[in-house]
Amino acid sequence: MSEGIEKRLDRKRISLMGRISMKKILGIVSSTRKLGNSEILVKEIMGSVPGECTRELIRLTDLKIEPCRACYRCLQPDTECQIKDDFNYILGKIKEADAVIFGVPVYLLGPHGYYKMLIDRMVGNENHSRFTEGKPFVTVIPFGQKRWEGYARAATLVLPRLLKMKLVDTWLVHATLPGEAFIDPDNLEHARKLGRELFTREAKAPAARECGFCGSDIFRLLPDNRVECPICGAIGVLKPGNLPDVSGSDYTRYDPLEMEEHFKVWLVEMKQKFLAEKDSLKEIQKGYQEPAWWVKP
Repeated sequence: MSEGIEKRLDRKRISLMGRISMKKILGIVSSTRKLGNSEILVKEIMGSVPGECTRELIRLTDLKIEPCRACYRCLQPDTECQIKDDFNYILGKIKEADAVIFGVPVYLLGPHGYYKMLIDRMVGNENHSRFTEGKPFVTVIPFGQKRWEGYARAATLVLPRLLKMKLVDTWLVHATLPGEAFIDPDNLEHARKLGRELFTREAKAPAARECGFCGSDIFRLLPDNRVECPICGAIGVLKPGNLPDVSGSDYTRYDPLEMEEHFKVWLVEMKQKFLAEKDSLKEIQKGYQEPAWWVKP
Protein backbone atom coordinates (compact mmCIF):
# COMPACT_ATOMS: atom_id res chain seq x y z
CA MET A 1 0.00 0.00 0.00
CA SER A 2 1.40 3.38 -0.97
CA GLU A 3 2.24 5.98 1.70
CA GLY A 4 -0.37 8.40 0.27
CA ILE A 5 -3.20 5.86 0.52
CA GLU A 6 -2.09 4.94 4.04
CA LYS A 7 -2.27 8.59 5.16
CA ARG A 8 -5.70 9.06 3.60
CA LEU A 9 -6.98 5.96 5.40
CA ASP A 10 -5.54 7.26 8.67
CA ARG A 11 -7.35 10.57 8.19
CA LYS A 12 -10.59 8.73 7.51
CA ARG A 13 -10.13 6.63 10.66
CA ILE A 14 -9.47 9.73 12.75
CA SER A 15 -12.50 11.47 11.22
CA LEU A 16 -14.70 8.44 11.90
CA MET A 17 -13.49 8.16 15.51
CA GLY A 18 -14.25 11.86 15.99
CA ARG A 19 -17.79 11.39 14.76
CA ILE A 20 -18.27 8.36 16.99
CA SER A 21 -17.09 10.22 20.13
CA MET A 22 -18.90 13.45 19.26
CA LYS A 23 -21.39 14.59 21.87
CA LYS A 24 -25.08 14.64 20.95
CA ILE A 25 -27.08 17.62 22.21
CA LEU A 26 -30.87 17.39 22.05
CA GLY A 27 -33.03 20.47 22.35
CA ILE A 28 -36.77 20.07 22.94
CA VAL A 29 -39.16 23.01 22.65
CA SER A 30 -42.63 22.58 24.13
CA SER A 31 -44.24 25.52 22.33
CA THR A 32 -46.01 26.16 19.05
CA ARG A 33 -44.61 29.69 18.88
CA LYS A 34 -41.89 29.93 16.23
CA LEU A 35 -38.79 31.81 17.42
CA GLY A 36 -40.44 32.38 20.78
CA ASN A 37 -38.47 32.71 23.99
CA SER A 38 -38.37 28.95 24.60
CA GLU A 39 -36.84 28.34 21.18
CA ILE A 40 -34.21 31.07 21.22
CA LEU A 41 -33.13 30.24 24.77
CA VAL A 42 -32.69 26.56 23.91
CA LYS A 43 -30.82 27.43 20.71
CA GLU A 44 -28.46 29.83 22.49
CA ILE A 45 -27.55 27.24 25.12
CA MET A 46 -27.05 24.53 22.49
CA GLY A 47 -24.99 26.80 20.28
CA SER A 48 -22.69 27.73 23.18
CA VAL A 49 -21.59 24.15 23.92
CA PRO A 50 -17.85 24.08 23.12
CA GLY A 51 -16.16 21.61 20.82
CA GLU A 52 -17.58 19.55 18.03
CA CYS A 53 -20.98 18.04 18.71
CA THR A 54 -24.13 17.11 16.88
CA ARG A 55 -27.24 19.14 17.61
CA GLU A 56 -30.86 18.21 17.06
CA LEU A 57 -34.04 20.15 17.82
CA ILE A 58 -37.52 18.75 18.33
CA ARG A 59 -40.64 20.86 18.60
CA LEU A 60 -42.73 18.77 20.94
CA THR A 61 -45.98 20.28 19.68
CA ASP A 62 -45.22 18.99 16.17
CA LEU A 63 -45.43 15.43 17.45
CA LYS A 64 -48.46 13.28 18.11
CA ILE A 65 -48.45 12.27 21.77
CA GLU A 66 -51.63 10.59 22.99
CA PRO A 67 -52.72 10.16 26.62
CA CYS A 68 -51.37 7.16 28.53
CA ARG A 69 -53.83 4.23 28.50
CA ALA A 70 -52.49 2.68 31.73
CA CYS A 71 -52.07 -0.73 30.10
CA TYR A 72 -48.70 -1.14 31.91
CA ARG A 73 -47.16 -3.14 29.07
CA CYS A 74 -44.20 -0.77 29.13
CA LEU A 75 -43.30 -2.12 32.59
CA GLN A 76 -42.02 -5.29 30.94
CA PRO A 77 -38.29 -5.23 30.14
CA ASP A 78 -37.36 -4.24 26.59
CA THR A 79 -40.97 -3.44 25.70
CA GLU A 80 -41.93 -0.24 23.90
CA CYS A 81 -45.10 1.68 24.56
CA GLN A 82 -47.81 0.05 22.45
CA ILE A 83 -49.53 3.29 21.42
CA LYS A 84 -48.81 4.08 17.78
CA ASP A 85 -47.77 7.70 18.05
CA ASP A 86 -44.50 9.64 18.38
CA PHE A 87 -43.70 8.87 22.02
CA ASN A 88 -41.23 6.07 21.30
CA TYR A 89 -39.51 8.36 18.78
CA ILE A 90 -38.86 11.17 21.25
CA LEU A 91 -37.97 8.76 24.05
CA GLY A 92 -35.41 7.18 21.73
CA LYS A 93 -33.93 10.61 20.98
CA ILE A 94 -33.68 11.41 24.70
CA LYS A 95 -31.93 8.08 25.35
CA GLU A 96 -29.48 8.63 22.48
CA ALA A 97 -28.55 12.16 23.57
CA ASP A 98 -25.59 13.00 25.80
CA ALA A 99 -27.43 16.06 27.14
CA VAL A 100 -30.97 17.46 26.93
CA ILE A 101 -32.05 21.12 26.92
CA PHE A 102 -35.81 21.48 27.42
CA GLY A 103 -37.67 24.74 26.82
CA VAL A 104 -41.02 24.77 28.64
CA PRO A 105 -43.07 28.00 28.62
CA VAL A 106 -45.64 28.91 31.26
CA TYR A 107 -49.06 29.76 29.80
CA LEU A 108 -51.24 29.66 32.91
CA LEU A 109 -49.57 28.98 36.26
CA GLY A 110 -47.93 25.74 35.13
CA PRO A 111 -45.76 24.12 32.46
CA HIS A 112 -47.02 23.72 28.89
CA GLY A 113 -49.49 20.81 28.69
CA TYR A 114 -47.38 18.79 26.25
CA TYR A 115 -44.65 18.53 28.89
CA LYS A 116 -47.11 16.91 31.30
CA MET A 117 -48.40 14.65 28.51
CA LEU A 118 -44.85 13.42 27.94
CA ILE A 119 -44.30 12.76 31.66
CA ASP A 120 -47.55 10.77 31.90
CA ARG A 121 -46.13 8.33 29.34
CA MET A 122 -43.02 7.62 31.44
CA VAL A 123 -44.50 4.74 33.46
CA GLY A 124 -41.77 2.49 32.06
CA ASN A 125 -39.02 4.88 33.11
CA GLU A 126 -37.11 2.25 35.11
CA ASN A 127 -36.44 0.44 31.82
CA HIS A 128 -35.10 3.63 30.23
CA SER A 129 -33.17 5.41 32.97
CA ARG A 130 -30.14 3.18 32.54
CA PHE A 131 -29.60 4.99 29.21
CA THR A 132 -30.05 8.48 30.66
CA GLU A 133 -28.67 8.29 34.20
CA GLY A 134 -26.17 11.03 34.99
CA LYS A 135 -26.55 12.88 31.69
CA PRO A 136 -26.92 16.69 31.90
CA PHE A 137 -30.44 18.10 31.77
CA VAL A 138 -31.37 21.79 31.63
CA THR A 139 -34.90 23.17 31.83
CA VAL A 140 -35.57 26.73 30.64
CA ILE A 141 -38.95 28.11 31.73
CA PRO A 142 -40.01 31.43 30.18
CA PHE A 143 -43.00 33.07 31.87
CA GLY A 144 -44.85 36.34 31.33
CA GLN A 145 -46.12 38.26 34.31
CA LYS A 146 -44.28 38.07 37.60
CA ARG A 147 -46.05 36.02 40.30
CA TRP A 148 -47.88 34.11 37.54
CA GLU A 149 -45.21 31.43 37.09
CA GLY A 150 -47.22 29.29 39.53
CA TYR A 151 -45.99 25.74 40.13
CA ALA A 152 -44.14 25.44 36.79
CA ARG A 153 -40.62 25.18 38.13
CA ALA A 154 -41.48 22.41 40.61
CA ALA A 155 -43.44 20.48 37.97
CA THR A 156 -40.55 20.49 35.50
CA LEU A 157 -38.35 18.67 38.02
CA VAL A 158 -40.26 15.42 37.49
CA LEU A 159 -38.89 14.33 34.10
CA PRO A 160 -35.17 14.57 34.89
CA ARG A 161 -35.76 12.94 38.28
CA LEU A 162 -37.63 10.01 36.70
CA LEU A 163 -34.82 9.50 34.19
CA LYS A 164 -32.12 9.98 36.88
CA MET A 165 -30.42 12.69 34.87
CA LYS A 166 -28.03 15.30 36.24
CA LEU A 167 -30.11 18.44 36.71
CA VAL A 168 -27.78 21.29 35.77
CA ASP A 169 -30.36 24.09 36.01
CA THR A 170 -34.07 24.87 36.16
CA TRP A 171 -34.06 28.44 34.91
CA LEU A 172 -37.11 30.66 35.23
CA VAL A 173 -36.87 33.49 32.68
CA HIS A 174 -39.17 36.51 32.94
CA ALA A 175 -39.94 37.24 29.29
CA THR A 176 -43.36 37.81 27.74
CA LEU A 177 -42.97 38.95 24.13
CA PRO A 178 -41.27 36.72 21.53
CA GLY A 179 -37.53 37.42 21.66
CA GLU A 180 -37.79 39.47 24.85
CA ALA A 181 -35.62 37.03 26.80
CA PHE A 182 -32.45 38.48 25.31
CA ILE A 183 -33.25 42.15 25.79
CA ASP A 184 -31.61 41.57 29.16
CA PRO A 185 -27.88 40.94 28.52
CA ASP A 186 -27.65 38.97 31.77
CA ASN A 187 -29.99 36.35 30.29
CA LEU A 188 -27.82 36.07 27.19
CA GLU A 189 -24.70 35.60 29.29
CA HIS A 190 -26.40 33.04 31.53
CA ALA A 191 -27.56 31.03 28.50
CA ARG A 192 -24.06 31.05 27.04
CA LYS A 193 -22.53 30.05 30.36
CA LEU A 194 -24.95 27.14 30.66
CA GLY A 195 -23.85 25.95 27.24
CA ARG A 196 -20.15 26.35 27.97
CA GLU A 197 -20.46 24.45 31.28
CA LEU A 198 -23.08 21.91 30.24
CA PHE A 199 -20.77 18.90 30.64
CA THR A 200 -18.52 20.27 33.40
CA ARG A 201 -20.92 21.90 35.87
CA GLU A 202 -22.00 19.97 38.94
CA ALA A 203 -25.67 19.18 39.50
CA LYS A 204 -27.64 22.17 40.76
CA ALA A 205 -27.62 22.24 44.56
CA PRO A 206 -30.97 23.06 46.24
CA ALA A 207 -31.24 26.54 47.74
CA ALA A 208 -32.09 27.21 51.39
CA ARG A 209 -35.86 27.26 50.81
CA GLU A 210 -35.94 24.30 48.42
CA CYS A 211 -36.31 20.59 49.06
CA GLY A 212 -32.88 19.17 49.83
CA PHE A 213 -33.66 16.00 47.87
CA CYS A 214 -35.33 17.18 44.64
CA GLY A 215 -35.06 20.98 44.62
CA SER A 216 -38.79 21.75 44.71
CA ASP A 217 -39.74 25.16 46.07
CA ILE A 218 -43.32 24.09 46.95
CA PHE A 219 -44.32 22.41 50.24
CA ARG A 220 -47.48 21.15 51.91
CA LEU A 221 -48.03 22.37 55.45
CA LEU A 222 -48.70 19.45 57.81
CA PRO A 223 -49.72 19.39 61.49
CA ASP A 224 -47.09 19.82 64.21
CA ASN A 225 -44.98 22.25 62.19
CA ARG A 226 -44.09 19.61 59.60
CA VAL A 227 -43.83 20.04 55.81
CA GLU A 228 -44.04 17.64 52.88
CA CYS A 229 -42.50 18.04 49.44
CA PRO A 230 -45.20 17.12 46.87
CA ILE A 231 -42.60 16.37 44.18
CA CYS A 232 -40.47 13.78 46.00
CA GLY A 233 -42.59 13.08 49.09
CA ALA A 234 -39.89 13.93 51.65
CA ILE A 235 -41.23 15.05 55.04
CA GLY A 236 -39.46 17.49 57.32
CA VAL A 237 -39.95 20.38 59.67
CA LEU A 238 -40.34 24.13 59.30
CA LYS A 239 -37.45 25.75 61.14
CA PRO A 240 -37.22 29.34 62.43
CA GLY A 241 -37.24 31.85 59.61
CA ASN A 242 -39.68 29.59 57.71
CA LEU A 243 -36.86 27.38 56.46
CA PRO A 244 -38.03 23.91 55.37
CA ASP A 245 -35.69 21.13 56.45
CA VAL A 246 -36.28 17.62 55.06
CA SER A 247 -32.78 16.33 55.80
CA GLY A 248 -34.15 13.89 58.37
CA SER A 249 -36.73 12.33 56.03
CA ASP A 250 -36.50 8.55 55.69
CA TYR A 251 -38.40 8.63 52.39
CA THR A 252 -38.01 10.23 48.99
CA ARG A 253 -39.70 8.68 46.00
CA TYR A 254 -36.70 9.26 43.73
CA ASP A 255 -34.47 7.07 45.85
CA PRO A 256 -33.37 4.21 43.54
CA LEU A 257 -34.90 1.55 45.80
CA GLU A 258 -38.21 3.43 46.06
CA MET A 259 -38.34 3.90 42.27
CA GLU A 260 -37.73 0.21 41.67
CA GLU A 261 -40.31 -0.80 44.28
CA HIS A 262 -42.97 1.47 42.78
CA PHE A 263 -42.45 0.81 39.07
CA LYS A 264 -41.19 -2.77 39.07
CA VAL A 265 -43.04 -4.19 42.07
CA TRP A 266 -46.14 -2.25 43.12
CA LEU A 267 -47.41 -1.38 39.62
CA VAL A 268 -46.75 -4.94 38.41
CA GLU A 269 -48.66 -6.29 41.40
CA MET A 270 -51.56 -3.92 40.65
CA LYS A 271 -51.75 -5.24 37.11
CA GLN A 272 -51.77 -8.81 38.38
CA LYS A 273 -54.43 -7.91 40.95
CA PHE A 274 -56.58 -6.41 38.20
CA LEU A 275 -56.33 -9.57 36.10
CA ALA A 276 -57.32 -11.65 39.11
CA GLU A 277 -60.27 -9.46 40.07
CA LYS A 278 -61.41 -8.06 36.72
CA ASP A 279 -64.63 -10.06 36.64
CA SER A 280 -65.84 -8.70 40.00
CA LEU A 281 -64.68 -5.22 39.04
CA LYS A 282 -66.67 -5.43 35.80
CA GLU A 283 -69.78 -6.21 37.82
CA ILE A 284 -69.32 -2.92 39.67
CA GLN A 285 -68.76 -1.08 36.40
CA LYS A 286 -71.91 -2.51 34.80
CA GLY A 287 -74.05 -0.46 37.13
CA TYR A 288 -72.68 2.69 35.51
CA GLN A 289 -73.09 1.82 31.83
CA GLU A 290 -76.38 3.68 31.89
CA PRO A 291 -77.35 6.43 31.85
CA ALA A 292 -75.09 7.49 28.98
CA TRP A 293 -74.93 11.27 29.24
CA TRP A 294 -71.89 11.65 26.97
CA VAL A 295 -71.90 14.43 24.41
CA LYS A 296 -69.54 15.16 21.53
CA PRO A 297 -69.14 18.18 19.28
